[in-house]
Amino acid sequence: MAHARRRFDEALTVLKKDFTKEELKETTAYQALARIRMLYKIEEMIRDKSPEERYKERQKQARPLLEAFFEWLHKPEDSVDRSSMIGEAVLYALNQEVYLKRYLEDGRLNIDNLAAERALKNFATGRRNWLFAKSIRGAQASATVYSITETAMLNGKKPYNYLTYVMERMKDLGPFPEKGAMLELLPWSASLPADCHSKLKK
Repeated sequence: MAHARRRFDEALTVLKKDFTKEELKETTAYQALARIRMLYKIEEMIRDKSPEERYKERQKQARPLLEAFFEWLHKPEDSVDRSSMIGEAVLYALNQEVYLKRYLEDGRLNIDNLAAERALKNFATGRRNWLFAKSIRGAQASATVYSITETAMLNGKKPYNYLTYVMERMKDLGPFPEKGAMLELLPWSASLPADCHSKLKK
């Protein structure tokens, strides 16, 4: 949703050069942003609720708004200039409709993937440090460890303590551990020891 919002915002920025404030309010870009803003406002209000509560609130508040948003977008679909910025914004949203609605079906999902992108930012910033992994397997191993580390941090765990605990437990579990034993090692498992948990707010 953040990518869809950005495209409408870019289209609106271009229009600001030639439109008055009142004229801007009548544009597709402005109205699309207003509708998306309401969806984000709902997410802000239910941020601290449980996944089950978020799901219920989204069904009650967000679903009708999102359905109306796409119904509204389909109207100018055939008449919009596909090469224009607003045309690209409308078509992007329509092409991603299934995926932009996905968060409604699961209270654990976010309205956008900005958290994942922020987690990747440090890795992307320091990519030059990882240019020389010596082998494909080495690069894959680094990517796996980084993914586990970021997931642990997002779940409020101390990366070093968590990884140390996981590796010690894996050593005891042997080469073919049972699924249940593996589930207990995941970053969101309630059975992780206290020293794995960070005091910092997630």
